Amino acid sequence: MPLVGARSVSVLFFTAAVLVATSAPPCHAAHNITAILSGRRDLGEFSRELTATGLADDIDGRNTITVLAVDDASMAPLKARGLPRETLRHVLSLHVLVDYYDDAKLHRLPGGSADVSTLFQASGDAPGSAGMVEIAERRGGRVAFSPQDDGDARGAAVFYVRSVHQAPYNISVLQVSGVMSSPAAEAPGSSPSPSGLNFTDVMSKNGCGRFAGLIAATPGAAATFDKHAHDLGGFTFFCPADQAVEAFEPTFKKLPGDARLAVVLYHGALGHHSLQTLRADGSRMATLASLDGGNTTAVLAVRHAGDKVTLVSATQNTARVTRTLADADPVAVYMIDALLVPFSFPGLASSPPGLRRSDGGDGHQTSGSAPVWPLRGWVASTLVFTTLLAAVASGRV
Repeated sequence: MPLVGARSVSVLFFTAAVLVATSAPPCHAAHNITAILSGRRDLGEFSRELTATGLADDIDGRNTITVLAVDDASMAPLKARGLPRETLRHVLSLHVLVDYYDDAKLHRLPGGSADVSTLFQASGDAPGSAGMVEIAERRGGRVAFSPQDDGDARGAAVFYVRSVHQAPYNISVLQVSGVMSSPAAEAPGSSPSPSGLNFTDVMSKNGCGRFAGLIAATPGAAATFDKHAHDLGGFTFFCPADQAVEAFEPTFKKLPGDARLAVVLYHGALGHHSLQTLRADGSRMATLASLDGGNTTAVLAVRHAGDKVTLVSATQNTARVTRTLADADPVAVYMIDALLVPFSFPGLASSPPGLRRSDGGDGHQTSGSAPVWPLRGWVASTLVFTTLLAAVASGRV
């Protein structure tokens, strides 16, 4: 068999390098909401007010976000009211969803509707459930957006008009038929400082009251969380929904005191983690729980598929992030759909109610720290090396 020519080998390996490099997960591209809107003159007033209220910077600093843009004719009545800058910011922040929705996703909503957090709620300024927006497909295929006020009340709906810009799972800009508002968004009052955010109050008012009860009933838990919530380094809290906590409580009460404290503290992570940070696949977060008598910090692994974020514990049980309850740097609070445990306790081997064991069925690895390489990376490598072997076998190189 003829020897492989050096030049041909170089060409093949250069091709391999290019294919593997281009098959790596893409970096999140920066976006500029002002530049995106500049192509639509009829959205000029909306763009100017985003800049004036500081929301443009907040939008540009986030990934996985949807902006509901309003044309100049609909903005005119809002501007004429002369609202204070902070109130106007609250109203406009209802138009910024902290999730990605494009034209296709709007028309395939599970069950025909979805409740989505907005920047108003994520700021921590919205009381209770105010700041959520319901997206629902109405008769004739029209898609409506309805702001939710504190409690079950909903404001007047606006309707989807057209897509202005979309970069999948990064930013989507949709034009809607009018301005959304709510009594909570227009209520007077100054915004609390991020360090003054009462995360226990946020949990209690947003479906995590049972876990707030566990914190209060576990000696040392509340004081530890409160200390870290005021640290300059930031703090992120994952609160399990009431249904998951209710199912797990009988098991929790059987645990010794130090084990109960470890379970509760495991839901607090050091540092402020925005939703876009959580979507950095393969990342690991240090928590407030410790192992080996305080010598080792327990960690959580983060996995994501599209815009869905899953937390994986040291014992391979999982919890999905379902809602952003507050995100005001340096504190963020997210709701999750199951509890997390940092290590195996007696009686937990059978995965008691309230926990969900990871079985690898979600397409992500459940052990080790390395992220899963996307399928296209394997395809690229396979094509390259198959080509190389075929060339060597045929003697054409």
